[in-house]
Amino acid sequence: MADPTPWLRGKLGDFFTISREKGEEDLPMLSVTMRNGLVRRDSIDRKMDSELEDGDHLRVRPGDIAYNMMRMWQGASGLATGDGIVSPAYVVVRPKKTVDPLFASYWFKSERMIYLFWAYSYGLTNDRLRLYGKDFTQIPVELPSLPEQQWIAEIISDFDRAIDITDALVGLKQSGKRALMQQVFAATADLAASVPSGWTRMRCDKLAKIVGGSTPDTAKPEHWGGDIPWCTPTDITGLSSRYITSTARSLTQSGVSACSTTILPAGSIVLCSRASVGESAINTVPMCTNQGFQSLVPNEPGDLLFLYYMLRACQRRLIRFSAGSTFLEFPGHELAKMQVAVPGPNMREKIGRVFATLDDEIDLLRAQATALRDQRRGAMKKLLAGDVTEQCQIIEEAAT
Repeated sequence: MADPTPWLRGKLGDFFTISREKGEEDLPMLSVTMRNGLVRRDSIDRKMDSELEDGDHLRVRPGDIAYNMMRMWQGASGLATGDGIVSPAYVVVRPKKTVDPLFASYWFKSERMIYLFWAYSYGLTNDRLRLYGKDFTQIPVELPSLPEQQWIAEIISDFDRAIDITDALVGLKQSGKRALMQQVFAATADLAASVPSGWTRMRCDKLAKIVGGSTPDTAKPEHWGGDIPWCTPTDITGLSSRYITSTARSLTQSGVSACSTTILPAGSIVLCSRASVGESAINTVPMCTNQGFQSLVPNEPGDLLFLYYMLRACQRRLIRFSAGSTFLEFPGHELAKMQVAVPGPNMREKIGRVFATLDDEIDLLRAQATALRDQRRGAMKKLLAGDVTEQCQIIEEAAT
């Protein structure tokens, strides 16, 4: 690309017109969302009833941008890719010939523009701020020439496509894993299902030791802040992988002794038995838990992954035999006697590794999606702030 030309200066009213074109019959109703921009209203969970006729709505044409007056300073705007109608409470802006619509849709979500939308909105508190069309047109801005706008939009679009593809791959991998788990662990999740050939039923306590947790006196500081991780359900529900290495709070040895809790060896399964019933993780370091757990210490190390995925597959069953008026909970003896279907030791280890490999692939794709989103944010910050020359090579390399 050639060296960028000087940026154009003016007010938004120099580059956009406010459209009050009336809607027409049979056009789809569109809504502005924070995450996905302008979408068909019937594709989202929003109340559809309205006393307004189609002609009372505003028409949007391809290339128009509609925004929510009360949320524009939070990024609530979207580009129209087809004809439709929107609520008259929205503002519809139509780019002039010097503005690329796709570029504008990205530009409106940049840090600088979000700040300006906030600054030009009126209201006593944030929840009452409104950016009216007349105030939108008065916002002073700088933007690149049309060819540079189109180039910038293409770069950011490349990131969006790569992110969408990666997210789709994550979804496909997750769906495939769920289907395989339902098939492999069907006889454990549903006792009415037939046991596969070569498999047998046995109690959970024949495969692992069931270990409960406890909490020392919270009023005694000498029990807390040591080097022994102490797991609570909150530590589990916030995890992004199947492993847990650290916890929000920790115990001293005196804290462990005071409540007679057990330190689980690394390679155990910490299983929530209260509130978030069935949520679980594999601890990579020795740790103990509070009383909201019934954890499993496998009798054979090779069973670890199999047991972890088996328990994930039969979470609904754990919930069904839980009880409680304040919150659901199942006791250790119920888990101990729970009948499960298992193959021989070698097959258990192979099955566990298959699912672990699938999770590794999913984790890798998620990491790639996160990296792409970080690169996209950096690209937007640089490109939409005018620092085009410095970033051309970096952004093009990242997009490929």
